[in-house]
Amino acid sequence: MDLAITRPQFDAIGRAQHLPDVLKAVLDRAKMSGDGVVLHLTYEEATALQELCAWNVHMDAAGNVTAGSRIYDELVRAILTHPEY
Repeated sequence: MDLAITRPQFDAIGRAQHLPDVLKAVLDRAKMSGDGVVLHLTYEEATALQELCAWNVHMDAAGNVTAGSRIYDELVRAILTHPEY
């Protein structure tokens, strides 16, 4: 699947804790597209990325996604709702 993301989302993936080598390779082969980035992902890579991002989503006491982790929540939603996932 080809997943179009923003440059800030791309940078957030690179900053995620415990980024596995398989996802480092995905980032290395990413294609810049205008002001965004396109990631070419296999199903397994998309699942790994979704799980990595989900681990970086944090909630506040009221159960809302914190502002600092909203970018990861958006990535999780983008993967889960992608028509090729």
